[in-house]
Amino acid sequence: MPLYNSLKDIMNTLNEQYEILFVDDGSTDSSLKQLRRVFMDSKSMAIVILKERVGKAEALQAGFDNAVGEIYITLDGDGQDDPREIPSLLNKMDEGYDVVYGWRRRRQDPFITKIASKTANMIRRLMTKEKIHDVGCAMRVFRKKGIEHVCLSKGLHRFFSAIMVKLGYCIGEVEVVHYPRETGISKYGIWDRLVEGTIDSIRFCFLDTQTLMSHKRKYRIKEILRK
Repeated sequence: MPLYNSLKDIMNTLNEQYEILFVDDGSTDSSLKQLRRVFMDSKSMAIVILKERVGKAEALQAGFDNAVGEIYITLDGDGQDDPREIPSLLNKMDEGYDVVYGWRRRRQDPFITKIASKTANMIRRLMTKEKIHDVGCAMRVFRKKGIEHVCLSKGLHRFFSAIMVKLGYCIGEVEVVHYPRETGISKYGIWDRLVEGTIDSIRFCFLDTQTLMSHKRKYRIKEILRK
């Protein structure tokens, strides 16, 4: 599995203990079978397998709840994020930031996708007062303390940076490389990015910190593989 191999190679250069955790959100292709095969020969890999598909927010929460360590790194498994950017994000964190976002300044997505995302981001930034350029970037690093008491419900993954701001954490960003998607298709269309994103922005504005920390977890775990 190319992603796992790339992550392992990069993490080995950091000379730190690490675990690479995958969350299987009800996949219907061969992804889980491939993960199981790689897991057999791995010493630094864990897999959280959910009983049914719950969406990105709940899948992320499942990962947060079952991860180990003090610093977390997230990225999507579609091959568009480059694990070689991880050291740059960690170096930025050493400057005193609690959360560091990747900024896909030269985003390699279809034109209509970029327009929808930029429009949704602009609306979101106006409503939430965020200053990050690319709030939708999945590549980010953050300290465990930032998410210990947060529970992401449907749609709230879009507001991870805004949640961190509400909780008083310091956020930085670093430009990262972004590649075209070579396999599969995105599960997010114009409706998800623009319309639902705007609705979620309005909903988020009415949430207080206590509410953000008290959502009931909706995911159900089928199996956890860890050595």
